[in-house]
Amino acid sequence: MRTHFFTVAAAKLMGRIRKGCFKKVVHMEIGWFDAVEQSSSAVCTVLSEDASAVQSLVADGVSLVIQNAASAIGAVAISFMVNWQLAAVIISLLPFLGVNNYFEFKLMKGFGDHSKKSFAEASQVAHEALGSIRTVASFCAEDKVMELYMKKCAGPVKSGMSHGIISGLGFGLSMFFLYSVYATSFYTGSIFVEQGKMTITDVFHVFFVLTMSCVAIAYSSSLLPDIAKARCSAASMFETLDWKSRIDSSDESGETIQNLKGEIEFRHVSFKYPSRPDTQIFQNLCLTIQSSQTLALVGESGSGKSTVISLLQRFYDPDMGNILIDGVDIRNMQLKWLRRQMGLVCQEPKLFNDTIRANIAYGKEDNVTEVEIVAAAKLANAHNFICGLAKGYDTIVGERGIQLSGGQKQRVAIARAIIKAPKILLLDEATSALDAESERFVQEALDKVAVDRTTVVVAHRLSTIRGANLIAVVKNGGITEIGSHESLVNRSYGVYASLVALALQSGAEPK
Repeated sequence: MRTHFFTVAAAKLMGRIRKGCFKKVVHMEIGWFDAVEQSSSAVCTVLSEDASAVQSLVADGVSLVIQNAASAIGAVAISFMVNWQLAAVIISLLPFLGVNNYFEFKLMKGFGDHSKKSFAEASQVAHEALGSIRTVASFCAEDKVMELYMKKCAGPVKSGMSHGIISGLGFGLSMFFLYSVYATSFYTGSIFVEQGKMTITDVFHVFFVLTMSCVAIAYSSSLLPDIAKARCSAASMFETLDWKSRIDSSDESGETIQNLKGEIEFRHVSFKYPSRPDTQIFQNLCLTIQSSQTLALVGESGSGKSTVISLLQRFYDPDMGNILIDGVDIRNMQLKWLRRQMGLVCQEPKLFNDTIRANIAYGKEDNVTEVEIVAAAKLANAHNFICGLAKGYDTIVGERGIQLSGGQKQRVAIARAIIKAPKILLLDEATSALDAESERFVQEALDKVAVDRTTVVVAHRLSTIRGANLIAVVKNGGITEIGSHESLVNRSYGVYASLVALALQSGAEPK
């Protein structure tokens, strides 16, 4: 009964903790993931190995502790009923077992923390190597990856050896104290028999009921490594569960706008990334985008163009200033509703290892019909190539969309973005990694879906931004120039004119 009930309880507990942790993680603010200790492999370790360690503790450790405690209480009661003097002598020796186990557990705790951190670093190396196995193979870096992995594992191996020595010594001391209790019990019992205070039968009654408890306490020391590991795992999981996200997408409070127009305003925005507090990205940034207008952001790499999109989606909050949509600060809006109004297409689209149909439908929370999926694919210039595939919309795209070309992945990502009919379209270098033919198809799709939508484009190519209503040059944490392509080019000494001249001179753009 003990085994059955505690195993069932442990399985339910593990399921509840895993679900709670994963729910907490997916609703975390994006800045939480920027920290090194919150790498993808570390988070996966918490969800898999840590949850299993807690399950093992409840199913085995806690149940045995309760069983041993019940045995000890019953044994003490019986022994005192038979002969309290011998019982008192034996019980006075039991603290030696407890003290030994306590110090062993304290030593195990330190090794558990260190090993967990070291194995997380090794897992990160393995995760990155397997996720980029084509790159590893193309550079013949297999040995280098193995060397790095073994280097990360060297710490846990050394720690494990020390861990084993301490565990062995602790178990040996437990056995020593256990047999010392045996010897003292028989010696004291023989004296009491000789003095006529008790019979041999009474000696064995007291001895066996108490030594059964001694054996249980001594052998419980073998559980200490697992208990120490489970303690570290539980601490890690509850640290995640107790973390208070400053930008919580599960929060249903906040304003919504009935008829969103899509007017965007950055008002005196200053911002630094939480993971890089010494680097100022924006300083007093001011920018206004009218409804249904297309704004292109240009500038040097690292100037903060993509950060504008991240702030608009409220992945981060500005340190100072406000970001308004239709005159309402986005911090006062319901976060889920805000992100539903935006469609994002990145330079490197992330597709899930599922069918094309499922990847397109992923963009909309509600039930998506086949008609909506096909319509979105047609608008994204993706329907023809999808129908040309052997399984059509049921084609599995592979891990990270590896079975599709760059242009095909981009068009599926565009279909995914527009299926929810966003009022604001965000394009972050959507065509920069494509060849000329793929870029033409993707650009045609983007031109279609940008109609009657407020669009923010981050790009370097003139062919992408030439038709924008406004072009803003981002530099030194602010907007240095803004206007149409023609007006900016006519400024002989302007930053944008210099960028255009450089692109034409290098042959990167057609004249």
